[in-house]
Amino acid sequence: MKRRSFFGFLSSIQSKLIFFAVLFLTVPAVIFSVFTYYKTSTSLNAVGETNLKNSVKMTIEMINALNDEVEQGKIPLEEAQEKVRIAILGEKDENGIRPVNKKIDLGKDGHIMAFDQNGVAVAHPDKEGQNLSDRKDSKGVKFVREILKAGDNGGGFVYFDYPRPGKNKAEKVIAYAETEPNWGWTICVTAFMKDFNQPAHEILIFLAITAGIMLLLEILIVWRYAGNISKPIRRVTEKMIRLADGDLTQEKIEIRSRDETGQLAEAVNIMAEKLKEMLRNISSASVLISSHSEELAHSANEVKTGAEQVAQTMEELAAGSGRQASSSSEMSEKMRDFAAKVQESSLHGEKVEQSSQKIMEMSEEGNQLMGASAKQMEKIDQIMKETVDKVQVLNGQVQEINKLIYLIRDIADQTNLLSLNAAIEAARAGEQGKGFAVVADEIRKLAEQVAVSVSEITEIIQNIQKEFQNVTDALQEGYQEVEMGTAQIEITKERFSNINESIIKMVENIQTISKNLADISSNSQEINGSIQEIAAIAEESAAGIQQASASAEQISSSMEEISKSSDQLSKLTENLNGLIGQFKLSS
Repeated sequence: MKRRSFFGFLSSIQSKLIFFAVLFLTVPAVIFSVFTYYKTSTSLNAVGETNLKNSVKMTIEMINALNDEVEQGKIPLEEAQEKVRIAILGEKDENGIRPVNKKIDLGKDGHIMAFDQNGVAVAHPDKEGQNLSDRKDSKGVKFVREILKAGDNGGGFVYFDYPRPGKNKAEKVIAYAETEPNWGWTICVTAFMKDFNQPAHEILIFLAITAGIMLLLEILIVWRYAGNISKPIRRVTEKMIRLADGDLTQEKIEIRSRDETGQLAEAVNIMAEKLKEMLRNISSASVLISSHSEELAHSANEVKTGAEQVAQTMEELAAGSGRQASSSSEMSEKMRDFAAKVQESSLHGEKVEQSSQKIMEMSEEGNQLMGASAKQMEKIDQIMKETVDKVQVLNGQVQEINKLIYLIRDIADQTNLLSLNAAIEAARAGEQGKGFAVVADEIRKLAEQVAVSVSEITEIIQNIQKEFQNVTDALQEGYQEVEMGTAQIEITKERFSNINESIIKMVENIQTISKNLADISSNSQEINGSIQEIAAIAEESAAGIQQASASAEQISSSMEEISKSSDQLSKLTENLNGLIGQFKLSS
């Protein structure tokens, strides 16, 4: 609890300044006082020891002087010795006790005494005539023997513990002893160390009182100075606490000081103003962000709806393209049958050089798949138109061939009739017409063969006409599918105009089928190749439309993510507004 209260006291700058100022001033003062006491005590000890030593020396000098008178016969030895006892102590009273001579300053209870060589006290305040050689101090030391030993060694100091007269508590005693050569007395001067160092204790008390007064003055001065420092800091702290609580309506801190505290207050004022301005700007920006996020969410929803409509349209268009590819495959199969039959009818005629030139080239692909699909659909539309026209031309040519076949059949019939007439005439002619009859018969057989061939050709031509009709119907159906696909692409292009570039139209031409039968075979192969290319393009278109549909779905997904992000941005803006609302910007 004491440690907590102590550290609680040091919780403020003012208390810390006072504490450390007092500490830094008190510690040197205490050190100085202790050092002064030590030096004074040491000096006083030296002076006291000299005083004790001088007292012994003076007593020995007095004994020497009295001993000279004894030797001269002026006074007896006992009288001389008694004079010494009276001089160092005093006369005995009726109780045999000698007083302590107050003229000799040895402290309160210090005195001079003398022992003979056996330890008998020859001069003592209250134990004169007693053998004190076995007397011990509080530590068990036989101090009288130590005194005798020091005296016999030419003089020396002895330290022991002994109680004052009438007291039980032992105190430190200092004694100086020296043996007088004439009488054999060991003169000993004793003094209590406490009395011995009394001036040093008085100096220490004086220093303590002086230090206490100085400490009190220091506390008052430091308290006032620390208050001048801590008061502005407390004002700054109070403002910072209110700033931390979100209160920005405070007035500026007015501190006239130009030192660090004034600079700190000015910095806090500037920080508060800048924080207030920053929060106002953040609040304005938050309102704008909230508005823009709502607009972004609305736009994202509109784009998402448009993308979903485009994706749905693209799915319908992909289904139409699939049907178109299927029809093109069927038409290609029929054209292969048609080409085989045309080649079969051309076995008896000249071999026709087949020439085909692929004119289907993809136009430049646009940046978006919808543009390429639109161009391919237009190309298919043009090809289908030209294919229908060419098939109709071929149908006309087949009809012309059919007319020629009828003409050939008529010629064959007439030839057969003429050969019969010739045979009849040859029979009438007899032997002269026999050779002619043979020729007429051969002509008849040839005419019959021609008739048979014409019949076969007629049957083939009729089959070709039927196949032409089937091809024409298939082309018409494919053309209708192409027109529907083209119209659907146009509708999709209009809906997807803000997302993809316009579909580039496909333009290619197919060369005119030659008029003769040999060219029919070549052109039929070319038509078959074109139909296969149409099927491939239709499949590519379907794939492109599917990719465009996937892109539309991806756009829709992206728009949904944008919408979610805008919602999150709106929520973050609301949270930011809530945080800004915690600050008071105006009173």
